[in-house]
Amino acid sequence: MKSVDVKTLQRLKNLAGFSAAHLKKLAANLSVEAASKNEIVFDQGDDATLVYLLLSGVVKLSYLGDHEKETIVSLLPAGRFVGLDSLIPQSHYALRCEAFEDCTIGSIKPKTLIELFSVASYESFLRGYVAVFQPSRAAYIHCVGGIGVDVRRRLAMELLNLADRFGTADPRGISIALNLSHELLASLVGASRQQVTEYLNKFDHDRIIFRARRSIIIDPEKLQKILKIVA
Repeated sequence: MKSVDVKTLQRLKNLAGFSAAHLKKLAANLSVEAASKNEIVFDQGDDATLVYLLLSGVVKLSYLGDHEKETIVSLLPAGRFVGLDSLIPQSHYALRCEAFEDCTIGSIKPKTLIELFSVASYESFLRGYVAVFQPSRAAYIHCVGGIGVDVRRRLAMELLNLADRFGTADPRGISIALNLSHELLASLVGASRQQVTEYLNKFDHDRIIFRARRSIIIDPEKLQKILKIVA
């Protein structure tokens, strides 16, 4: 088992607003392990006993339907908490969490996590809420936002969402440095691989996206315009 220090936690965007004292307590209570690419962190239906904090890498959340058909719900970057089903006693994980790439992950008992964030001031409570609960709320809103939307706009929404989570500045827009296969994007937006390939090629032709090796560079303003078009 590894350990994590305060400086590592301070570099995580979601935790940057916490004091060193709070982060020191969190670090002291985290059990840290490495997870190799494709390794399952927790599985759908498992007893929910721990909350997980992604310290490095990317994880994939997915839902297994009939006949083990996988629907990818989200890709999450470092700094996100997962496994929040465990905050409710005797519950089960609703989704599978899998390492999308090699990761470092901390785990903590839900009671301990809540006690760490149960502080007197409202400002401190808000920092805890933003770090733990708000990203999950945003993910649900993102999924709901795609209901009733055509594939072209769902793909535009997902590219903007991935850019917000994983993007870095590029002269042409925002670069998403993830190995995003057409199959993966198709699962994220609930479409066929052929449809995603068709729209990506169209986006490329219209200079809405630029493909460079394993990265996709997006023009966020042009993607936002797609979302405003009424189908």
